Amino acid sequence: MTTSDPTTAPAQGTAVSAGHPEPVFILSPPRSFSTITLALLAGHPQIFGFPELLVFANERVSDLIGDDGTEAERFPPEYRRSRLSGVFRAIAQVHEGVQSQDALDRARTWLLERTDWPTTSVLDDLLEHVGPLVGVEKSPDTVATDESLARCLDHYPKARFLHLTRHPVTTQRSMQEQNPQYLTNKKVRAVGAATSWYLSHRRIMARLAELPDDQWMRVRGEDLLREPELYSRRILDWLGLDSSEGVIDRMLRTEAWQFADNGPSGGLYGGDHKFLSDPRLRPAPDPGPVRFDPEWGLLDEMCVRMTSLAHELGY
Repeated sequence: MTTSDPTTAPAQGTAVSAGHPEPVFILSPPRSFSTITLALLAGHPQIFGFPELLVFANERVSDLIGDDGTEAERFPPEYRRSRLSGVFRAIAQVHEGVQSQDALDRARTWLLERTDWPTTSVLDDLLEHVGPLVGVEKSPDTVATDESLARCLDHYPKARFLHLTRHPVTTQRSMQEQNPQYLTNKKVRAVGAATSWYLSHRRIMARLAELPDDQWMRVRGEDLLREPELYSRRILDWLGLDSSEGVIDRMLRTEAWQFADNGPSGGLYGGDHKFLSDPRLRPAPDPGPVRFDPEWGLLDEMCVRMTSLAHELGY
C-alpha cells in the first residue's frame, strides 16, 4: 500500500495478540527520518514509541549485551554503549517510569539475568507492559540483513509495517556524515552507504510484497515532514486509530516524546543523535533530482540501479 492510493480501505483497527495490540515496525535503512517519524507517532495517545532496541539484529540477549556477543564483535566499546542505551532506556522507562542512572543500571542487570532469552522475548515483555497502547519500534539494523528482517516478520507475522523512504542522494550524504571516526576511508563509506540504501529497500520491498496489502504502508519521509498533518492522518487511518485534529496537534510536538533527548544524565541515545540534540519537528527540503556526486566514486551500474529503485519509490 502507498499513501498516494486513496482508494485503499483503511484497516479496521489493530489486532490483539498475547494481551497486547499487534506492534508496528518502521522499516528503513539508516538516515531515513525514522527517529523523527517515531517521535511523531509516539505523540498519539494510543501509541508507545520505543527507542532503537536492536532486538532483531541479535538472536539472543547474550548476543546483544554479552562481552563476546555479536554486538561486541561488530562495534567498538564507545559506539556499542551508544547503541545499547536505547534498550536500557526502554526497559527503565517501561518497568520503572524513569530513566535515572539507577534505573538504567537495573535495566542492564535485568538483561544480564536473561542472557539465554531470545531477544524477541525482551520486546514481548515490553509490549505486555505498555499494552493496551500500540508499541512502535524502529531499528535500521532490522533491515540490514535477510536474517534480521526475517526474525522480525516471522516472530510478529500479524504486525503492521511502515516502509519509510528517503531520497537516495540526501540519504547518501547523511550516511557518509554519520560517525566518520569509525570508517575514515571516504570511498569505502560512500560505497557502503549506497549498498545499504539499495539492498535495504530491495529487502523490505521483497518481504512486504508477500504480505496482505493492508498490513503495510509506504511513506516518503520528505512528504511526511513537509505535510505532517496530512500524512500522519493517513497513517493513523491505516492503523484504525483516532486521527482527530486535537490528536494530530499533539503529535506535532515531537520534543514531548519521552526519549526525545539524551536522558536526565545526558549521553543516552536510541535514535538519531542529531534529532535527539534538537527534537523539534522540521520540514525536509526538496531533495531535487536523482543525481549522484561523481566524487563518491560509485560505479555506473550502482548508480543505474539506485536511480531505477528511486523511481520505483516515487523520486
